[in-house]
Amino acid sequence: MIAALVPAKALDQAKGRLAAILNENERRGLALAMLEDVLRALRSAEVIESVSVVSPDESVLQFARALGAEALEEPPSVRGINQALSHGLNAIADCHPDGVLVVLADVPGIRPSDVTAIIEALPREGVVICPSADKGTSALALRPIDVIPFRFGENSFQAHKREAAARGLPLRVLRIASLANDIDEPDDLRELLSHPTETATHRLLAQLDIVGRLAGTRT
Repeated sequence: MIAALVPAKALDQAKGRLAAILNENERRGLALAMLEDVLRALRSAEVIESVSVVSPDESVLQFARALGAEALEEPPSVRGINQALSHGLNAIADCHPDGVLVVLADVPGIRPSDVTAIIEALPREGVVICPSADKGTSALALRPIDVIPFRFGENSFQAHKREAAARGLPLRVLRIASLANDIDEPDDLRELLSHPTETATHRLLAQLDIVGRLAGTRT
């Protein structure tokens, strides 16, 4: 059994670096649309047994439940994504999953086939890392679920590699195009829009005329 775990920020903290082109309500809508695309990809992948979202935001948790995911409330004492993921891992441990796949909530281009490729690459005991273009980690697969600690954040690709190397674990790096581009900056939206597909995120961006807004931000 492989469990998927998706960390999601509170909506009032969503995508502040896009404030130049999206107002607060639009950023909230974008965060939920991207989460929807990630959850649909995970739930459509037969290699994933369960999907859980960990978040401090009840609106996010209700949204996740409506899409068939388990909602894990993040306690107020939690600080940062790594503590949130550790809390989520403890919550799903009672189901005794063989491994866990962490996918960030802002990679709306992910496809079920990408999820399958990650799990098929996961060693019997080891780590798979899918790096982002900014040297972060967009997806991380672990078997067993606690084989290394979470090190998400700046330069997390190298940090996760070091954790695996320090334990002598098999490590596989998968550079998947749909996972290279997490959405934080206007340029990330440009890159996403250069690969049109039928997703909730693309539909929302079309409704908001993001192409026109982005054209106005070019220098």
